[in-house]
Formats: sequence, structure tokens, C-alpha cells
Amino acid sequence: MKLCKLIFWTLFFASCTAQQNKYLLPPSEFNAKLIAMENVVIVDVRTPEEFQSGTIKGAENIDYNDVHFETHIGQLDQSKTYFVYCLSGGRSAQAGGFMRKKGFKNVYELDGGMMAWRNADLPIQYQSNAKLTDAITRVAYDSIAKSDSIVLIDFYAPWCGPCKKMQPLLDELTIEYAGKALIYRINIDENKKLSRELGIDEIPYFKLYKGGVEKGNFIGQMDRASFIRILNTK
Repeated sequence: MKLCKLIFWTLFFASCTAQQNKYLLPPSEFNAKLIAMENVVIVDVRTPEEFQSGTIKGAENIDYNDVHFETHIGQLDQSKTYFVYCLSGGRSAQAGGFMRKKGFKNVYELDGGMMAWRNADLPIQYQSNAKLTDAITRVAYDSIAKSDSIVLIDFYAPWCGPCKKMQPLLDELTIEYAGKALIYRINIDENKKLSRELGIDEIPYFKLYKGGVEKGNFIGQMDRASFIRILNTK
């Protein structure tokens, strides 16, 4: 009996996972479906600031964090097919789940979001004010990373909430560790090619170098104790 129950629940969860994953598409499949299908709507659920930094062509911006998000979604035609994306996949998963719960039958999500889309070198539509060239070349980046000091590189964006929260702390640590460690901040919106080459697929993202050798990668918001532990790495 126990074995039968185990088999039942294993198959049940596998079925649920399969149902969920069929809506989650890697960049190449997401793009292929966009091209092949008709009567589709592309929804970018990032903030307006993120939307200005580059979008999938034809996308409309409905900010997931906007207080009117549910109202905007409720005004959409449920008979159409929707392709939803954000920066790295978190908000689009929430948005897609909400839409399906409200009765939308065909809602696809971009696995890895715009970070994965950029890394796959798929086409991006830029707004008129978007910067198309890297502010920091790969040669300049490698020169920074090869410093004899400990080097912590922070990949951020001006519209990233956790990035903004950590900036004052990083400014303090830059002064506190002067002569012992170097802390650099690189704006991914101004360095799209570099970010893609380095595999930066979400932010905040930190790379640590010591003596020119990469010692680790760290993702997400961190506190002072975490930064000190990283900067004191032997």
C-alpha cells in the first residue's frame, strides 16, 4: 500500500511539474513561437525604467509591481495568446500564474527573462535614448580584474531595487577598504555586450577576484557582514 501511494504522489507531482513547465520556454523556443504564431500579445512586466533599456519588439509594458496591474490584465482579451517576460523570470512567473488563474488559456513565459534573451543574442528593440555601446570594454574589464588587490565587481542597474539599497553600504566599504580592496560598480544597461559575455543573467550580481583569479560569484542582496566576509576572503 505504501509503495502504491508513493508511486501515485510521484506521478501526481511529475504531472503538475510538466503542466507548469510547458508554459516556460527558453529564449530560442519563445522566439520561435512568437514568429510562428498569429494573434499574439507580448507583455513586458518590468518597470517603465527597465522597459526603456531595451525590449522584445512589439512588447507592451504592464508593470507587475504597479498597483493597477490586475486592472490592466483584466482589460486584456483572453482569447489571444500571451508571451510574458521580465528581467530574469520571477515576475513573469507570478504574472503568468495570475493570468492563468483568471482564465487566460495560452500564456507563455520567457525562462530567464531579458537577461537570458540578451545572452542568447536575440533581437532587442531599443528606445531612442538607450545606449547601444559598452561603456567598459572587455579589455578594460580584464585589466580591472587582474589587479593585485582583491577586486569586487558589482553588476547593477539604476532601476534595480536591491541594487539601490546596497549602494550606500558599498560606498562605505569602498572607503573603509581603500588600499586593501577595490570595489567597482558596472551598469548592465550601459554594458550589455560585456554582461552577456560574462554570463550575467540576473542582478544584483557580484564577481570576486584575488590576484587576477576569479574566486567566486554572488547573487542577490547582501548585508554588511556578508560583504566583509567576501572581502576578507583568503
